[in-house]
Amino acid sequence: MTRRHLGLGLFLLTISGLLLGSGCTSTFSAAVGPNQDLSLVSDFQERDDRTEALRHLFGKKVHTPLRDERRFKVERTDSTGFRHRKDWRNLIILTDFRDATWGSEAAKRALGVARHQEMGARAAAYAFGADVWADGQTVLFVHAAERDGLLSLLEQEGEALVARFENAVIEGLIKTMYLGGEQTAMVRGIEQRHGYTLRVPEGYTVEEQTENRFVRIKTMQPNGAMLWMFVYYQEKSDETLDPNLAMGIRDTVCEHYYGGDEIDPGRSTVRERTFLQYDALEIHGVYRNLDPPMGGPFKLICFHAGDRLYLIDLAVFNPPGDKTPQLRTLEAIARTFVHSPAARS
Repeated sequence: MTRRHLGLGLFLLTISGLLLGSGCTSTFSAAVGPNQDLSLVSDFQERDDRTEALRHLFGKKVHTPLRDERRFKVERTDSTGFRHRKDWRNLIILTDFRDATWGSEAAKRALGVARHQEMGARAAAYAFGADVWADGQTVLFVHAAERDGLLSLLEQEGEALVARFENAVIEGLIKTMYLGGEQTAMVRGIEQRHGYTLRVPEGYTVEEQTENRFVRIKTMQPNGAMLWMFVYYQEKSDETLDPNLAMGIRDTVCEHYYGGDEIDPGRSTVRERTFLQYDALEIHGVYRNLDPPMGGPFKLICFHAGDRLYLIDLAVFNPPGDKTPQLRTLEAIARTFVHSPAARS
């Protein structure tokens, strides 16, 4: 072997060692498991107050337009059970960074020595890791030296922490949902005919009305849940986003394409949010239809891009089961939206 080849070999071995040491490999598998399931891996006892605090925060039932649903289905395990969950989609690693435990060492490899030491000097702290052991994975590392420190941190930042975690889960879904295939020809056609792109996974059917600026994709999951979303656009009339206008447009579009589907105004909420890089309104509530008789949650995202007003509507029909996981899946697809600057209304 020449010096040049020997040097290259040593370089590659060094890089491989660094990747393995950080908890990453160059041959990642995709994260697995429903986006609703979360494994809490802890070095503490199962009934430790710190474990219970995180289990409660992430497994808490919260109000939805139809009924209360758990944010995540949390299962607690320890380091011995981790090997069966290494490629799980959602993980929390809870430990005391000051100890030489499995969790502390895993956090050190993933976050780096300096970050690990800085967090370990506090009573409690947390940090996110993406794709630590699998592509599309969300990992939350939580350091808790003492009970009161963690409880104080969660009291101040708990809701924001859950929101960040859920956002990371949706971003992870974008990385994995297209591994089974993507309808690239359809995506190119939508761009040519409508002036925007939206990545369409395999297994979704597409309905399109170019003259009416309407595109809908839908699918049925193995558990029987039906998911669909539509994109509609028109020339924007002013710079403000009006929720009443958005809901009126939705009712008109759904009257034409959904046979009378309408919003239940008494069970809808409106909030401002950022969608991609756009200032947007999100209307979350319940739709209902009498023919056929059905209903469920919807999320309508309304925003301006270029000279257009866009409406992206997400809806689920899953009477016996939770709807939150399906809405996360649809939002992941919605976040692949890209408006073309050359698009003309």
